[in-house]
Amino acid sequence: MTIELLGLTWIQIADIGVGVVNIGILLGLLYLYINTYRQIKVGFTIGLILFASVLLFNSIFGVIFLIMNGNMLPSENGLIKDTIGNIIQFIALTILLKITWYY
Repeated sequence: MTIELLGLTWIQIADIGVGVVNIGILLGLLYLYINTYRQIKVGFTIGLILFASVLLFNSIFGVIFLIMNGNMLPSENGLIKDTIGNIIQFIALTILLKITWYY
């Protein structure tokens, strides 16, 4: 039995949810990095801004792709792999946000 909402399976909905949370974390990181750059004008923070920007675009396009083409994906096994990847990215971003917030 599969649970569906708007034609999406539960794993697709979970993947989209984690992707949206990742976008929120990346926006928070960008906010912190831009404020830090305005204060100290160090090139390292430009690298952090670029890093967060690339991950942000990756997450945005990933969520858009899942919403637009969710029913065209080949199998749920690929989705489970993608979801696990998004969860790992979520954990990494959460750690990076915590470290950045305190230092």
